Amino acid sequence: MFKLIHQYSDIIASYRVSRFEHFGDILRIRAEFVLSDDSRLYVRETVLNPPIRKYAYHWQDRDGNLIVRWDNAPDWDVTTFPHHKHIGGNDHVEASFERTLSQVLGIIRKRL
Repeated sequence: MFKLIHQYSDIIASYRVSRFEHFGDILRIRAEFVLSDDSRLYVRETVLNPPIRKYAYHWQDRDGNLIVRWDNAPDWDVTTFPHHKHIGGNDHVEASFERTLSQVLGIIRKRL
């Protein structure tokens, strides 16, 4: 993750890791990034004996309004199931090809 923070340092103003657990093949990360426009990206990733990986990347504006949330909870029927994104609200769901923190940060960089 620290390589990504360095790679995207032009858009990451600060960050805080609130949870980092690593036991064998199990990994849990919870982090918050404050971005250059004062928006925030909340990161939640869990790896359970690869290839099982759960993630949610929640990007919101400085007022707390959802911009985009990418996740793979199996709760929406999309062509990229279970990978999907919520745009501007929980009910506007689309297929998602962004599945890693690096891909999400790349999308955010283009939009800032």
